[in-house]
Amino acid sequence: MRKFKYISSILTLGVCLSCSTNIAFAQELKVNEKVDKTFISQQLAEFERLDKQIKENRSKMVLPDKASDNGTKIPTLASTGSYPTRKGVILVTKDGKFGSLVGHAGIVYNSSTTVESFPDGGVATYSNTWNTRYNTVYGATTSGTDSTQDASAADYAYGYRGTAYNWNFLDIETTARFYCSQLVYKAYKTKTGLNLNQGGGIVSPIDLIQSSNTYTIYTQGI
Repeated sequence: MRKFKYISSILTLGVCLSCSTNIAFAQELKVNEKVDKTFISQQLAEFERLDKQIKENRSKMVLPDKASDNGTKIPTLASTGSYPTRKGVILVTKDGKFGSLVGHAGIVYNSSTTVESFPDGGVATYSNTWNTRYNTVYGATTSGTDSTQDASAADYAYGYRGTAYNWNFLDIETTARFYCSQLVYKAYKTKTGLNLNQGGGIVSPIDLIQSSNTYTIYTQGI
């Protein structure tokens, strides 16, 4: 009987501990879901605010691209409606969602190729067809860099082809894995010293457009 009571007590304690653990885990999940929803709402609100600014003052929000090495201005939507294909241009869309990230980001490698990171394949090259692939597109370039420096950022991203996707969105400095906007952020920070995530924390696609170190040269669907 004593043995039975001892075993029963252990089982009861185990059940209680298990219940407590399950309750704590459930509470943590609710907190995380709330944080994710808040972060998603913030990103959507920032995209909405950006779109409003562009619509109200397109001539100031969408500027010509920087000069190429020979001094010739590269066509953009602001002047001719051409889709940006210069190496190093940053591409962002608000279409879709990956976890708590709204939209997607990539970097132009050449006129026919982009470098991007997706959950199902990590860092890889894709067709430079954002103007047909997505409904909304923002093209951006960095202030204070020339086309050679921009190209070096694209080369940096290209060099990490085959690297796995990074689901830890807060770990923005790792080079062991990359999520889409982190890849662009890390490429420019490493090769040019520019910080495209001035606020710190998770670097989201909208951060790349709103950074004071970038300016918009192309929009589609806005």
